[in-house]
Amino acid sequence: MSLVTRRHIFASAASATMISAVSAPALSASGDALTAEDRIAIAEAISGIGLYADLREWGRVKSYFAALVTTDYTSLFGGEVAISDRDALIAQWQGLLPGFDATQHLITNITVDGGDNNAVARSHVRATHWIGARFWTVGASYLHRLVRTPEGWRVNAISIRALYEEGDRAVLAAAADRANAKAK
Repeated sequence: MSLVTRRHIFASAASATMISAVSAPALSASGDALTAEDRIAIAEAISGIGLYADLREWGRVKSYFAALVTTDYTSLFGGEVAISDRDALIAQWQGLLPGFDATQHLITNITVDGGDNNAVARSHVRATHWIGARFWTVGASYLHRLVRTPEGWRVNAISIRALYEEGDRAVLAAAADRANAKAK
């Protein structure tokens, strides 16, 4: 495949992602549509959480969350659905992600539905976590629930449905150990 063809495919995929985020208005039961601005802000919140977590810009990550957040990672790790305040959720991520040399959450195909003051966004994610040459990648679908606040759209629930894994899942435990050692 030529470089020009690959660039065209990439540009088409990027355009499709943005179009799905701002396409025809989604109506709620009451008939109030999400505006294009709402849909863009929602897509930015979804992608911003992954980007700024990877960059370890925790204040920016926090800005995308509602005060209370429900997280469902049961398809990846088992356990139970959890409800915590955003500071506790971010502290949990801060206790793990800095233990990796790098992480990258590629979030694509964001679609948005809803109206009034509630929205649901669905997307794909491919999240890779590295320590040296060791890595663990998970491919999954996300479901984010958002609520409109005076400050803008905020995520109040995240659910991930694992589709596949690659690499060494044990890198998670190694990252937790490294992050714990850095914190001391």
